[in-house]
Amino acid sequence: MQTTSPPWNTTTKAIVAVSALALFCLLVWVFRGLLQQVVLAVILAYLLHPLISLIDKRTPVNRVTVVLAVYLALAFLVIATFSLVGVTTFQQVLDLSRRLPGWFEEALAQLQVLREQLPETISIGGVALPVAGLLPQLPGWDELFSQVFNLVQPILGRGGSLAASVVTGTVAVLGQILLIFIISIYIAVDIPRIGSMIANIAHKPGFRRDAERLTAKVSNVWAAYMRGQALLAIIIFILVSAVLGLLGVDNALGLGLLSGAMEFLPVIGPLAGAGAAILVALFQSSPGFGLTPIQFAVAVAVAMIVIQQVENTLLVPRIVGKALNLHPLLVMVSVIMGASLAGLLGAILAAPVVASIRILGEYAWHKMLDLPPFPDDEDGQVEDMKQFDGPNANPTLHSAPSVYPLSFQPVFKDYVWGGRNLETMLGRELPSGTIAESWEIAAHANGQSKVAAGPMAGSTLEEVQQRWGEQLIGTSVESDSFPLLIKLLDSNSWLSVQVHPDDAYAREHAGDLGKTELWVILRAEPGAEIIYGLKAGVDSQRFAQSAATGAIDSMLHRIPIRTGDAVYIPAGTVHALGPGAIVAEIQQNSDTTYRLYDWGRTEAGGQSRPLHVRQALDVIDWRMEEPSVAPPPILEGPEGWVRESLADLRTIGGPAAANMRSVADSHTSCPHFQVDRLTGRPGAVWSGACDGSAFHIWGCLSGSATLHWAGETVVMQEVSWFLLPAALGPYEVRAETPCVLLEIL
Repeated sequence: MQTTSPPWNTTTKAIVAVSALALFCLLVWVFRGLLQQVVLAVILAYLLHPLISLIDKRTPVNRVTVVLAVYLALAFLVIATFSLVGVTTFQQVLDLSRRLPGWFEEALAQLQVLREQLPETISIGGVALPVAGLLPQLPGWDELFSQVFNLVQPILGRGGSLAASVVTGTVAVLGQILLIFIISIYIAVDIPRIGSMIANIAHKPGFRRDAERLTAKVSNVWAAYMRGQALLAIIIFILVSAVLGLLGVDNALGLGLLSGAMEFLPVIGPLAGAGAAILVALFQSSPGFGLTPIQFAVAVAVAMIVIQQVENTLLVPRIVGKALNLHPLLVMVSVIMGASLAGLLGAILAAPVVASIRILGEYAWHKMLDLPPFPDDEDGQVEDMKQFDGPNANPTLHSAPSVYPLSFQPVFKDYVWGGRNLETMLGRELPSGTIAESWEIAAHANGQSKVAAGPMAGSTLEEVQQRWGEQLIGTSVESDSFPLLIKLLDSNSWLSVQVHPDDAYAREHAGDLGKTELWVILRAEPGAEIIYGLKAGVDSQRFAQSAATGAIDSMLHRIPIRTGDAVYIPAGTVHALGPGAIVAEIQQNSDTTYRLYDWGRTEAGGQSRPLHVRQALDVIDWRMEEPSVAPPPILEGPEGWVRESLADLRTIGGPAAANMRSVADSHTSCPHFQVDRLTGRPGAVWSGACDGSAFHIWGCLSGSATLHWAGETVVMQEVSWFLLPAALGPYEVRAETPCVLLEIL
């Protein structure tokens, strides 16, 4: 038995934390030359995530293939777009990049001359007013204006050099683009797991929920800003190009591209884009419509003001909303500071970074003052995390949609003891090969079932839990992960003789939950049997000696099974399923198995599957001597239903039952799940309610029934499963034909 690892004291924790932070900062500094490419790759992956997730949800193609296809299509789209309008736009951008800096400097000089030529006072209604008092008197106004100009000028200058680099096909530029694409592809593949990775850092349930809410709030900011700004940039590019083209302004496409690019600079960007258009009109050699240069510049200014009003009034509220929640002055200052710290990329990312810092700062401030950290989220629900939930990403994130019963696409496992009976007997569509297990409802690291229908279709159960939180699992469920795993087993040869640990041992030695399980025998051929416990008189010393030589068969207790039997297998029970059986298995969400014996089998590579004799000896419950399958207790139920309690120590008969009761077990029901089998006649109605405390799972083993909730109906047929979220509310199950159902709580 391994000893418990001693905890670190506060000093050790502080030293490790500071050292890790210092190492992280050192790595960032050493590899700072790669930082810009990584950030651009993250932005690209983030922008493409909704499209990738939508395709992933609606097609059977795996996510990696979808990501590669989308990036390949993007590359072709960029090439095609550049071929159609890129040359003209490039020429205009190049022309603007040469002329605009000089025009800006000339305009600033003219403004300074104008200020110097203004009279000291002006008379309004006989009252003399000092002109200096009417001009902006912000401290450092000239310096602030100069910084804005210094920010815009390199952007304009870079446009020409970047365009020229692309046209000339510079190897360095192409290499940077290729590197960004490669990094971005890897990030795009792993985006659905980012949410759980962040939340898993906080192991305690309360801190995990805080991490989920903070991640959701921060992600909401970045989703609304980055994707919103990208969409606004495209719209503004089209609007400005079209309007300036109609007015006859030179370089309309170039100005449209500049205005679109400037959308990524809040407050400052739109003003710079409008200023560039006005300057071009002012210095244009042949103004349109017979207007003077000043009149033409005024007309262009009016047009740009109208476009910005349309943007601010109609587009921004619908596309970006109030995600940043920052004062415009703070946004402008943060953009200038970001530009001074990290150049153009710093200016673009400054606003969402400051908004994220505000969210984290508010949380820290409330925690330090022992106040509720989420005062605007009183019901404690996790906000929408669609940006991490894969197939249902949405640029504008709001609260989670209404919950509904979930059905799932199973995950198939091809272990050596399987067959094809799930296809031939249950009508399942299976992949080729040997199929041993079908994980029907699963949220484990070794298998994730995906939602089959509805708004959450394509999302894994883990992703649904991240999004719905307590709305899915309920307030009474303390586990951070989904607590149950539902399987179908097709046994065509003996499973390994095995035993599962309890929660305490599994957490310490495997980092997993323990595994108590229940088998419901759906099909059993004549002569089918299982290994269930040990023979009377077998003790740990004798069993250990035999296990060391692989000669344990004579100590194993075998019992026959029939269709309809229910076998409750508490953690610590030695067991194995024999050939000729199809089984529905309800278990804790664990995949920790300790094999004692595997019948001398080898895998495809010729190697034997590993055994875990030492661990098995640690966890065997020696009270399970010669258990038998006892009839399940009959419980009271509504008219038309026969209700049996399956996950119950009372279903264990023989000497084992007396042995377990002799040590004064405090309860007879399973502490991990409750399973009732309901046999209904046609027309029988079962009324239930998910009141927010816990989820319900319903399985239809034979016949058919309908599930009704909130005016909606779904059909349950043999063999199918539905997960009812804890917040679903009242529901009814109606037997349409003679049926056998499982209710799992």
